[in-house]
Amino acid sequence: MDSVSAKTRILRHEYTMSRARWRWVALVALFFAVVLFAWTWGAPLSVFDLWSEDAERAAIARRIFWREDGEWGLRPLRLGAGMLVGASLACAGASLQSVFRNPLAEPYLLGIASGGALGATLGLWLGKSARFAFDLSWLLAFAGALGASWLIYALGSPTSSTRSNGASDARGSLLLIGVAVSAFLGALMSLVLALSSSADLAQQIVFWMMGTLARTDTNQNFALFVALIFGLMILMFSTRDMNALRSGDDEAQSLGVDVRALHFRLLFAAALMSAVAVASSGLIGFVGLLAPHIVRKLFGSDARVLVPAAAVGGAILLVGCDALARSVVPPIELPVGVITSLLGVPLFLWLARKS
Repeated sequence: MDSVSAKTRILRHEYTMSRARWRWVALVALFFAVVLFAWTWGAPLSVFDLWSEDAERAAIARRIFWREDGEWGLRPLRLGAGMLVGASLACAGASLQSVFRNPLAEPYLLGIASGGALGATLGLWLGKSARFAFDLSWLLAFAGALGASWLIYALGSPTSSTRSNGASDARGSLLLIGVAVSAFLGALMSLVLALSSSADLAQQIVFWMMGTLARTDTNQNFALFVALIFGLMILMFSTRDMNALRSGDDEAQSLGVDVRALHFRLLFAAALMSAVAVASSGLIGFVGLLAPHIVRKLFGSDARVLVPAAAVGGAILLVGCDALARSVVPPIELPVGVITSLLGVPLFLWLARKS
């Protein structure tokens, strides 16, 4: 009987591993399909014009689809930004959901992205008015996101008194705190806009606050890449502790996990990735909610699989949404943050009702 049970467990494990491999294959195939679609769709020229006999037409096609005069074209830069921002926001969402043990936690809803946006807005304002030689927006975005993270953690962490009233009350309190923090930071951003003496700067900030990948460049993509790699390294080295944290802080601590240090690492990684994403592309909401939730349904909650799968899923989601934003109402280009919100709000309402 024991031999039969052992064989059954082995077969079940092999079946689960095989199914997970095929799901990885499907996810990677979807990634390449979406990237190919976004690379070729919605441009005034066809990608085949890269090989056109018309020299001027081929040069324009290279400027759009590939490289021209040693610089990456518009579409590769935009695709790179979409993949990096989407992966960063998705990993930040997975990190925050682990810290707060709340499927509704994500940078946009909790106000962490708003903290980064306020910092970046102040950087744009001060850099413009004081004519600084360097751009403060990246540094202040990180400071704002990290500050908002620690404020929300102090007020709504699962170790607070709200936990004693039940999981649903704790989740509701966390969301209320996030809404309040977002509203406060949004008011401060409006104040910065009101005090700005430059109409061009105000218009730039308003457009940037809606979320867009249209203004990316090589330096921004490099900063996004560095922040994503650093954040992923922190998360991947913490996956064992993140799995232990799923059972609760007390259980994780009994297994030898330094819970407070783990929370600090995860919040730091989430703030870093969120801040650089916001400073680069503005406020793009719900990617950190949609991507982790979808990949959790496909691969389960094991952080060793969830974190890299969320990165791929976030890249797919944002690149696909950006392609839709360029093509839904041509020739007008919608802010990609509008598309992600239209997709994310129904899921958020469903999860909130379910919780």
